[in-house]
Amino acid sequence: WKKQQEELAKQQQTSPHSSAQPPRKPTYKGPPPKPNRYGIRPGYRWDGIDRGNGFEDKVLEMLHSKGRKKEEAYKWSSADM
Repeated sequence: WKKQQEELAKQQQTSPHSSAQPPRKPTYKGPPPKPNRYGIRPGYRWDGIDRGNGFEDKVLEMLHSKGRKKEEAYKWSSADM
């Protein structure tokens, strides 16, 4: 019993992962994905095909146009000054 414990302890000391950092998770290495509302990166198994119904695109477009309209209204109202 004691001999087995000594062998296990020796293996753990010589293990390459014992003192090194934990293994890193794989990341997606393909073409850049389209932006989304939350900035979530795609998983490493994603094949790069967008299978959505276009909702994200509409939401991002509305957010962008809303800010643009505010900016344009401000410029229009302060143009006389």
